Amino acid sequence: MARPTPSELKAWIRDDYDAAASGWETHMAPYFRVPAERLVDDLEPARGDRCLDLACGTGLIARAFAARAGTDRVAACDISSEQVDAARSALRAGGLDPVDVQVMDAERLRYPDLRFERIGCGFGVNHFPRPLTALREVRRVLVPGGRVGFTVWGPFSPAVRVRFDERLLELIPAIGAIAGSPVEMAFGRISERYGRPATLAGLMRQAGLVDVRQLSHRFAADYVDAPTFVDAMLSRAERDLRAARLDAADRAAVRAALVTELGAFPRSAFVVERTFHVLIGRRPPD
Repeated sequence: MARPTPSELKAWIRDDYDAAASGWETHMAPYFRVPAERLVDDLEPARGDRCLDLACGTGLIARAFAARAGTDRVAACDISSEQVDAARSALRAGGLDPVDVQVMDAERLRYPDLRFERIGCGFGVNHFPRPLTALREVRRVLVPGGRVGFTVWGPFSPAVRVRFDERLLELIPAIGAIAGSPVEMAFGRISERYGRPATLAGLMRQAGLVDVRQLSHRFAADYVDAPTFVDAMLSRAERDLRAARLDAADRAAVRAALVTELGAFPRSAFVVERTFHVLIGRRPPD
């Protein structure tokens, strides 16, 4: 079986995040806000610094950059046009219209050389089919001395998430075939490999970044209860649900079954302790 090409992987990733975009701000963004703000804190942008939110999703890092550097100093980009639309809407709602959000491939940035003092990428670098290419693009658009920061997750397998995945597969067996597709399996290998801090740090150095260091943080993601947790996880699984061709009645039945199943877990099970790592490097002086 032929290995998926980078173009095929990008198309799969784009479709995945396009599908999840409509529910992202409601169901997923609340749990990504703390890592986004910590990343920006660790990057220490100054007022007036030009900043980029790379693989921006709905623009959480862009919002944190805007508070520190100024709204008109921030740009954001993502390969998913639906996420870009969601980011523009969220930024507009927050009075941050001057933030420039564009559809863009991280491996082929359309920004000029020496454009940014700070770049932040939240849980995106391990989604790039050719991360070294993307990192070299990051170095190109950084000014000498400019800093970039990437977040990657630590291990995560709480019992409530494990049971959600098991029960979803029982309810929708077709998802098993979708998850076993060559493209999804290849993406899983990329995500796992380049989500390791040591591997990412090595790639950053290979791309010409220096003073690479790792910071680790913990926070509690509070999903409140079974319905809130189920809605968040189903939002993230939207692409697979569409591929399984479930109608509205089937979706409602699946959700009800999952809520009933996970309702047996105690309240404490929905407060999930998570670790994430921030990898920071800078472009050396020319």
